[in-house]
Amino acid sequence: MGPFEMLSGKHRELLACLEALAAGEGGVPPEARVEALLDALRLHMRLTERHLQPLIVRVEGHARALQEAEVLLTMHELMAELEWFPRGSLEWQVRLLALGDAALAHIRSLELQLFPRLDAALDAREEQDLVLALAATREALCLEMRRARHGFGALDHADSCSIAT
Repeated sequence: MGPFEMLSGKHRELLACLEALAAGEGGVPPEARVEALLDALRLHMRLTERHLQPLIVRVEGHARALQEAEVLLTMHELMAELEWFPRGSLEWQVRLLALGDAALAHIRSLELQLFPRLDAALDAREEQDLVLALAATREALCLEMRRARHGFGALDHADSCSIAT
C-alpha cells in the first residue's frame, strides 16, 4: 500500500467521524464522538504538517503549501476554541460545524488535487520512506494521546489510534 492510499484510508476514517456527529440529547453530539473526531483531526494534521507540507513545497511550491498551512491553522484554532466555550453552547456548535466544513474541504483538496500530483512526483524509494515515516509518526502521536488521556505509560488499544495504518 502506498502512502497516499494509507492517507486516503485515514481520510475515510475522519469522514466517518464527521458523519457520526449526529446530534444527541439537546441537539449536541455525544462527547465520545466529538473526541473521536478531534483525535482523528489531530492525527491528520500532524501527518500533514510533518510529512505532506515539505512534499507540497517541493512539488507545488511555497504559495500552495501556504494555502494548505492556513487551512491547518484554521482547524487548530477552531479546535482550541472548542475548549474555550461551554460544550453545547451556540458558540461551541458553530465552531464544531466550521471545523467539520474546513476538514471536509481540506480533505477534498488533498484527495482530488494534491495526492495525484504528489504521488507522481515520488520515486519508489521516496514512497517507501514516506510510508515508514507516516507509520512512525502515527504511532508516536497515538502513544502521546493515550498517555495524555490515561496517564503516563498507559496503553489502551480500544481507542481510535489502534486502527492499523
